[in-house]
Amino acid sequence: MKKRDVFDYMEEFGHEEVLFLSDRDTGLRGIIAIHNTTLGPAVGGVRIWKYPNEKSALMDALRLSRGMTYQSAIAGADFGGGKAVLWGTPDIKNEAYLRALGRFIQGLGGRFIAYSDLGTDENDLSQIARETEYVLVVRDENGKIIDASKATAYGLLWGIKACCNTVFGENSLKEKRIAVQGVGNVGKHLVDYLIQEGAHPIITDIDYDAIKKIQDKYSDIEVVKPNEIYDVDVDIFSPCAVSGIIDEDIIKRLNAKIIAGSANCVLKDIELSEILHKKGILFAPDFATACGNIIAASSSKILQPAWKRFESAKYVYDIVGNIIEYSQKKKISTYKAARLLAEERIEKIAKVRRIQRF
Repeated sequence: MKKRDVFDYMEEFGHEEVLFLSDRDTGLRGIIAIHNTTLGPAVGGVRIWKYPNEKSALMDALRLSRGMTYQSAIAGADFGGGKAVLWGTPDIKNEAYLRALGRFIQGLGGRFIAYSDLGTDENDLSQIARETEYVLVVRDENGKIIDASKATAYGLLWGIKACCNTVFGENSLKEKRIAVQGVGNVGKHLVDYLIQEGAHPIITDIDYDAIKKIQDKYSDIEVVKPNEIYDVDVDIFSPCAVSGIIDEDIIKRLNAKIIAGSANCVLKDIELSEILHKKGILFAPDFATACGNIIAASSSKILQPAWKRFESAKYVYDIVGNIIEYSQKKKISTYKAARLLAEERIEKIAKVRRIQRF
């Protein structure tokens, strides 16, 4: 069998550009993948993870950037899909490291726009922004950057509500048992929103400090070990940690009627969406449920107060509702329905952009 190279994978996933980054002085090693820029410049998070090897980092960049193309399209945003994956652990970050990344991003001339993701936050984004104008932020009236993960969590909340409306006949989350896997950037905010809604979250995380912060805030919060989260008896499973955690074995263990989270590319294989569909488990595609920040950032182009831009993330309710309705109409999985809707919009706008402007 022929050994596959980067170009083979780019052709398989449909990528336009893959950039490998290396800076000896700061220790920066990473990949920026640009999947599709039909709708606009590629937008994507900056993720730091200890990948076991170069191929793992590459495949993550390719999968996640493709997911961002669908996310931007389904959100109705004028963005394409991209991703920056950095090889290492968050403790490698410092001013020079982040500014070096900013220089690489600036060198792409606006083809890639970054925001914070797993292992990075708004403080890191501020450092990156010292070297590039191409960062995606939502600011309040005082110019302060609003936490992107909070907008994502707020959109996710409304995506979960849309799922509940289909499965339980009402969008109320009161007394619903919801397993939240990962209480980092997005998960911690989701827990806040769930408790405000009267839900009963059960949480887990591999990071004890993240758990402790939630416990300090809510002393009676239910906590389980990371590997036990799949077995708890819940209404909803919300993965908000890393990608690819759901495989066939995990599906057999789940007791939830709904899967809706913010973790990108949560299915190990997209064909698993068909298994979930046949089992009657409602799967809300993560590129739809996690698009709250993209919606809020897109609305920043319109002159309106910051609170209204943030509130626009609740449009995820309509997006997920439309996906479910289309899925039922076509008798296909929700993943396939969401992808078809996203690809249809990309195709239509591609035709429009053939019109020359003078």
